[in-house]
Amino acid sequence: MVITAINKKDDNNFIIHLDNGDKLYLSLEVFMKNGLRKGDEISEDRFAFFVRENQKYFVRLSALRFIANRLHSSRELNTKLLKKKYDKEIVAEIVADLSSKGLINDFDFALAYAGENVRNKQWGKNKIKAGLFQKGVASQIIDKVLEGFFAEDDELDNAVRLAQKKKNILVKRNMDEQKLKQKLITFLISRGYSYELAKNALYKMSLPVDDE
Repeated sequence: MVITAINKKDDNNFIIHLDNGDKLYLSLEVFMKNGLRKGDEISEDRFAFFVRENQKYFVRLSALRFIANRLHSSRELNTKLLKKKYDKEIVAEIVADLSSKGLINDFDFALAYAGENVRNKQWGKNKIKAGLFQKGVASQIIDKVLEGFFAEDDELDNAVRLAQKKKNILVKRNMDEQKLKQKLITFLISRGYSYELAKNALYKMSLPVDDE
């Protein structure tokens, strides 16, 4: 196959016309990188190479847009790219490359995820752990982040603050104290706090829980 014409589709893409009637659509980056010219001969293997390189360019571009918006775990980014119907092998290659260059780092992601959700939502350790696991972060990374992030006193203080906010809402419903305690315990557990820690939080609020 021989290139018979090269047309600019727009500012970022070119159309390569071949003598057999086929057309090759290439991004500006891939086109410039390979220095194609009218009259160049392209084998079938070379044609397939250009198609793959162009696909890789757009997968990388999409990946960079995702991580420019916020940090992602490697599995989370992989899942998002696959949802855009990109080739599985190319997606894996791009994610691995971005990871090797430090643009994706599961530890940094886990640290930011934990910090944001504790700071803004007062989530407890269990909910943070479940969220990170769901996003594909390795268990050893999760354990390391949680170990350095959560001090027992800090988690208890967060639970008290969260429970106090919830209590201010529930007391308006004129429920009895026992039901109020049950609601608060259930609420704290749903936010990732252990039962024991939830009990301790209520104790600090002068709402001791009887386990009978």
